[in-house]
Amino acid sequence: MFAAILAVGCGNESISGENGDVGVSDSGPDEADSSEADSSQADADPDAGENGGEDTDGDPNQGEESCGLAAPFDIGVEYERELFVDPAGSDSDGDGTDGAPFATLRRATDEATPGTRIVMREGQYAGGIYVSGLRGEPGRPVAVVGDGEVVIQGGANNIQFAEPSYLVVENLIFEGATANGLNIDDGGTLDTPAEYIVLRNLEVRGVDNTGNNDCIKLSGLRHFWVLDSEISACANGQGVDMVGCHQGVISGNRIGGMTGPGVQAKGGSSEVTIHGNWFQDISGRGINAGGSTSLPYFRPPDADHEARHIDTVANVFVDVGDESGAPIAFVGCDDCLFAHNTVIRPLTWVFRILQESTDERFVPARDGRVFHNVITLNVDDLRSGVYVNFSGGTDLGSFQFQRNLWYALDRDEYDGPTYDSQIPPEADSLIQEDPLFVDAAGQDFRLEPGSPAVGAGDRDLLTPWFPDYDGNCYGEQPTLGAFERDE
Repeated sequence: MFAAILAVGCGNESISGENGDVGVSDSGPDEADSSEADSSQADADPDAGENGGEDTDGDPNQGEESCGLAAPFDIGVEYERELFVDPAGSDSDGDGTDGAPFATLRRATDEATPGTRIVMREGQYAGGIYVSGLRGEPGRPVAVVGDGEVVIQGGANNIQFAEPSYLVVENLIFEGATANGLNIDDGGTLDTPAEYIVLRNLEVRGVDNTGNNDCIKLSGLRHFWVLDSEISACANGQGVDMVGCHQGVISGNRIGGMTGPGVQAKGGSSEVTIHGNWFQDISGRGINAGGSTSLPYFRPPDADHEARHIDTVANVFVDVGDESGAPIAFVGCDDCLFAHNTVIRPLTWVFRILQESTDERFVPARDGRVFHNVITLNVDDLRSGVYVNFSGGTDLGSFQFQRNLWYALDRDEYDGPTYDSQIPPEADSLIQEDPLFVDAAGQDFRLEPGSPAVGAGDRDLLTPWFPDYDGNCYGEQPTLGAFERDE
């Protein structure tokens, strides 16, 4: 069982309101179970329509040339002042100093200026907190940091930040919300995106609802990081739900114990790297790269794709997909990558390629690349022996499956995956070779010396070069799966 789980969500079609009102969401993926499809080809420019024009300054995906993800903007920052919040403090008599703390986060944010670190002392705080326009500056962010076990309990959203910038949220626990745990959005206006956001070391302990409610919801964000957090039990919503989010990194999280998706990027989202996360016990889609979004909620409004350039790299997926799911679904996703992942016992299907947004302006799901993964499976767990489930309106012939390792746990002899004739076959892959995990029963999926996955990759297949799950660079002859091994 998955005991401790972490996750993050980048918004659906939510509209900000002082009372934490949440708009109607169309984010719940439908189940397109057909294995019959008509392929289609779109001529749209794959480089057009990104949010915010061509701005790449501070792009969290632009790491060093050798390998690595860019560091968050708050590393090394020295804050100019501190404000304190304590459950026993006073908003009327306190002044936010160490000796006279405020009682609520909202009171502290009213006093915060760029370069302020708000310290929330240990204890429980009532949720339903709404903060609008909390904006730091380059080199002078505003931080909200928990000191000890700080629990935000209840409310529609535990906390909602509208139109923030240069904001750091760290070391908080969210539980008992009836809408979303943590909600960060652009206030429903395209002119003031929520930008330069770091979420770190958070714990979201579920949502007290049975609807499409998310643990972390992000809408209209640019330049953001979701790091080292733990999320579970997100009702029937997502762990991390992104709508119209761009230039982000989701890394080092544990996500599971939910219907899923664990992470979803849709509504025109682009340039998001999902790296080094652990996904387990998600009954639906581990990652939904794309989705179905109502037209008014796209960011930018003229986007011709649900998602573009969503890179899923060096993650671990365990027991994902038992309710018509899969580790990843490419859903109207244009030029998306699934590489160097370790997939353990996928359920129902291994991959899904779908088109849920059918307006004529949208390009089909196309140009997906599936490289350098290690996949161990029970063939009998697959529905009717189908590896790739797909729908009509997708460009199946543009997908590539290359240099993956496939190992069947329930077969002595195994010839590898079989795909529909519209999908190009596997190329240069390793079939029925034991990857030699260090301790599969103990869930240590690093590799023993002599593993056939070591050095079996092709460095030329991937640009840029990504780090592995542990943050190590892959070698010149990269190892397959989430863990590099230096022999």
